[in-house]
Amino acid sequence: MSITNPAKHLPRASRWPRGPEFAFAGTLLIAFAGMVASTKMLPSDLVLPVVSTIFFVLACLVALVASLRDHTCEQSRMTYWDVAGALTLFGICVASQVDAEQMVRFVEGTHHRH
Repeated sequence: MSITNPAKHLPRASRWPRGPEFAFAGTLLIAFAGMVASTKMLPSDLVLPVVSTIFFVLACLVALVASLRDHTCEQSRMTYWDVAGALTLFGICVASQVDAEQMVRFVEGTHHRH
């Protein structure tokens, strides 16, 4: 006598099963491009604050995507909230490297190119 199990309900396949991973890779590429561009075009005192701001803006955009999506991706171990949190952490780490004297020089208007 054979024993059979009833068919399990399969989750609906998402159109983008790796959406959070692509979002993470894309935002890191955007942040890297912003860092390279700011290194070439801005005074050295402004590079870290701009890169930190880029990370925070990207984290806000990904968090907005996460709040608009009503379900998580079943095939992925990463969520959009994870990506937003990682980008926020990167922004905090970059902001922690900004020297207070850099900001004072910027506010006073004496830029030093290195």
